[in-house]
Amino acid sequence: MSRLKDNDNFKLLLKILIIFAISRLIMLVMVPVYNGIMGTNRSFIFLMNEWDAKKYAYIINNGYTYPTDTDPQANWAFFPLYVIACMIFKTITGGLINTYVIGMIVSNVCSIIAAFFAVKGLKKQTDIKDGYEFLMPVLMFMAPYTFYGASVYTEAMFIMFIVLFFYFLSEKKYVLAGVMAACSSATRIVGCILVFALVVQLYIDIEGDKISLGRIKDFVVTMFKNPGKIFAVLICPFGAFSYMTFLNFFCGDAWAYKNVQIAWRDDEYFPVVGVLWKSCTGQIEPRYTYMGWFCVAILILYGYMFFRKYYAMAVFGIISLLVPLTSHVMSTCRFTFGTYVVFVGMYDILSRFNKVVRWVITGILVIIEIYLLFLWYNSDCWLM
Repeated sequence: MSRLKDNDNFKLLLKILIIFAISRLIMLVMVPVYNGIMGTNRSFIFLMNEWDAKKYAYIINNGYTYPTDTDPQANWAFFPLYVIACMIFKTITGGLINTYVIGMIVSNVCSIIAAFFAVKGLKKQTDIKDGYEFLMPVLMFMAPYTFYGASVYTEAMFIMFIVLFFYFLSEKKYVLAGVMAACSSATRIVGCILVFALVVQLYIDIEGDKISLGRIKDFVVTMFKNPGKIFAVLICPFGAFSYMTFLNFFCGDAWAYKNVQIAWRDDEYFPVVGVLWKSCTGQIEPRYTYMGWFCVAILILYGYMFFRKYYAMAVFGIISLLVPLTSHVMSTCRFTFGTYVVFVGMYDILSRFNKVVRWVITGILVIIEIYLLFLWYNSDCWLM
C-alpha cells in the first residue's frame, strides 16, 4: 500500500478522480434543480441521454438497421467502435444493466483515461511550467459542452483516442499513434484527419519546423526508407475504411454514412466561406449565428496555437472544423470540444495568467457549462 501511495501515476489518477467526481456531482445536483424549476420528475439517465444517445442505445441493442417510415434517419451515420465497446460490456454483464447505464459507464471511463494521459503528455506537448497540470482535467470535465462526455455519445471515446494519439506522438511511438488514429476513425469519420497531424509531426521530428523544397524532398526520401513510419501513416484511416467496407456489404453503399446526412438537413451553402457568412450575418436561425461566431473564435484559437508552435494539434483542429463547415454550422460547438485540442489551446492561455485571473476565468467556464447542462436537460435546440 505504501508503494502505491508513493506511485506518481496513482497520485495523478487519484487527483483526476476527485476532479471527475466533483464534475459528476454537479450533474447530479442539477437534476433536482431542473425538475424543481421545470415541474418535472425526470431521472438523471433520462435527462443525460437526448437525441443521438437514443440512436446509439438502439444500435447497441439491435445493431445497424435500415431506415423506416417512422424514423428516416438511418443509423448508418454513426460509426461503430463505441457501439462495439458497449455491446461487449453489455454481453459481459449478461444484459442485466440498462443500455444507457452501459453507455455512460463506457463514456466516463474513456473520459478518465483521456484526462490521465492528457496530463501525462502535457510536459512534452507544451512549454508550460509545472503546477498547472490539473487545470487540464478541470477543463476536460467541466468546461462548456463537456457534458457530452458523460452521456451515450462518442465524444468521450473519440477524445480518448485523440489524447492517446498525441501522447504516443510525443513519445515518438509513431505506429502506436497510427493505431490510435485508426481507432478514432472507427469512432468518428473526423478521426481520419489525424493522418495530417501525424505527417506534420513526422516532418518536424525529421526536418525541424522550417519548410523548404529541399527539406520536403529529404523528408519524403527519409519516410520511404522507414517502413514503420509509412505504416503508421497508412493505418490512420483503417477504422473508417473498415466501416465503409461493412456498409458496402450491408446496404450496397460504402458512402452511406455520408449520403444519409440528408435526413438531418438538406439546405446547401457555399462550403466554409458561404456557411460562415450566412450564419455570422444572421441569414439563418439565431442559434446558427451564435455557432458561426463560435467557429470564428475557435479558428482564432487554433491560429494562436499555431503561433505557439502546437503545429500538429493546430492542423488537426483547423481541418476537423473545416470539414463540418463545408455544409453547415450545426453541432459545431460539440464537434469542436470533441476534438480535444481546443482544451490544449485554452490550457496554454489560462496558464499564462496569474492565479486569480486564471481561476476566475475557469470559474466562468464552469458556470457556462452548468447553464448549458440545464439547456441539455431541457432538450434545447441551441445545442443541436
